[in-house]
Amino acid sequence: TEGLELTVDSAAEAVSAAGGLGIPMPCDFRDESDIERAVEVVKSAQGRLDVLVCSAYTTPPGSLRANFWTQGMTMWDACNGVGLRSVYATCLAATTLMIETAKADGDGAKPPLIALVSSFGGKSYTFNVAYGVGKAAVDRLARDMSYQLKKVGVATTTLYPGVVKTEG
Repeated sequence: TEGLELTVDSAAEAVSAAGGLGIPMPCDFRDESDIERAVEVVKSAQGRLDVLVCSAYTTPPGSLRANFWTQGMTMWDACNGVGLRSVYATCLAATTLMIETAKADGDGAKPPLIALVSSFGGKSYTFNVAYGVGKAAVDRLARDMSYQLKKVGVATTTLYPGVVKTEG
């Protein structure tokens, strides 16, 4: 990835170059109204949402590798306030549009897809307790959503990409 521009703008350009419509926009995932605004931008531009990838995370303060009782609630809030809560809020905001997309396409079409980015930290101990609990919850969120969304034609999955390099 050396020399590769990894930004929201370059990702949107790559989506557009592949035939889709990439719309780069700032979004504070701690703010549900910002998330809802982002979904409305997509709905206004496309009238549909085929793929939603949730990969929200914030770098926690302090040492990521420490005993949980020394990290306090700050670590919990960093791992789960953004990494879990905002994923759930994004799914809440986007699911109705994805159900509408599935209905418009009808049976037999590729279903809209919600992909939640998680980590092997949800299956075995990785950095700390708060991180592992949050990743396990993201995995469970995808499984439980699939139970309900399958009935309305929306698919879900969880991805484990490993270490991800971003502009952050």
